[in-house]
Amino acid sequence: MFKNKINLFVALCMGTVMLTTTSCVPDEPIISEKMIDVPDTDPEINTKKGSLAITLAATLEESVSFNIEATHVETVTYLVLPGSIETMPPAVTPEDIFSKGITVKEWSKTVEVANLLPETTYYIFAAAKNSAGAITALEQPLIATTLKKLDVSITLTDIDSTNERVIFTITPEGAKTIRYKVVPSAETLSVDDVLTNGSNVMNVKTASTLKPKGFQADTEYTIYVAAVSHTDAKVMRTATVKTKRADETEEDGAITMTAVEFTSELEEKAGQKLAYYNITFKNADWQAQFEIGALSTNANEIAVGDYVLTSNRDQGKPGPLRVADNFTVKNLRTGQLVSDIDYGDIKITKENGAYKITIDMVKLDIANQRFKAKFQGTPIKK
Repeated sequence: MFKNKINLFVALCMGTVMLTTTSCVPDEPIISEKMIDVPDTDPEINTKKGSLAITLAATLEESVSFNIEATHVETVTYLVLPGSIETMPPAVTPEDIFSKGITVKEWSKTVEVANLLPETTYYIFAAAKNSAGAITALEQPLIATTLKKLDVSITLTDIDSTNERVIFTITPEGAKTIRYKVVPSAETLSVDDVLTNGSNVMNVKTASTLKPKGFQADTEYTIYVAAVSHTDAKVMRTATVKTKRADETEEDGAITMTAVEFTSELEEKAGQKLAYYNITFKNADWQAQFEIGALSTNANEIAVGDYVLTSNRDQGKPGPLRVADNFTVKNLRTGQLVSDIDYGDIKITKENGAYKITIDMVKLDIANQRFKAKFQGTPIKK
């Protein structure tokens, strides 16, 4: 009897558990809510917002130039309008800029606006578009004022040097005062610095070649030349020059060549032995090549003598004691050829086995009339 009660109790408990479990199962499954990001199909929203900025690069008498910085845009359009610093900029909309302005698709280079009026204030408006047509515009225009038109000019030419001199030519136009100053290249001067502290140039009407001295050898300098016009307009020009090493030049301007090489050939004409010597003079900054002719049977040594280059020139191979027309003189530092030599001579002497060679050529350049060089030592046959 007790056993049957226990079985009945267990059965009732199991039935209760089954009923409880069944009641926890719903008729339909429940799905929890979750936010899903759906990409926006609007291209204007997907395109990154563009940025635009312009900065002034330079102002001249009749032009202004500026740099454009823009990201995430395809085109930039600018519009330049005259105005006044004392007044507010004109009201300009992006539509005005796009309809009246100039569009550029490449802005890595500086933009120059030319044909402007001197001493005039200009407003530079700019706007840009991205691939979706979204517009980015400057909040405020860039303001630039062109310079006063100068009635004075100066040019700097014929820049040269020795180991202690700086040589240059000033050509003025419309100047009443000219001053110059030469300083180490690390030093910077303004036009007023030069006009206040510079050396005076007496000749303000025609070209002047100046040769100030007292500089350090093998040193880079900046030449500053400033001028004032009769209407008090100011202008300044600069040039850089490096003095030569002390062993390269002397006071007379002769360049010291440190090596000489030559090739040679013999030829018999009218029963005479002629030697032709093709001589190359070198140092760190210069290279000069001349061909000379001599009555000689020795092709291994350059014959001594005074060799002449005439104005009417000798075509082809040079005759005895002549310099051929096929010479070259090159400044290795600048790459410039000295091509205006008119006439001159090469003197070759020899003492105790050592050669002494001097070159003295007259140029057509009035301001720098001579090319002079010298060598002392033993030429090397190649």
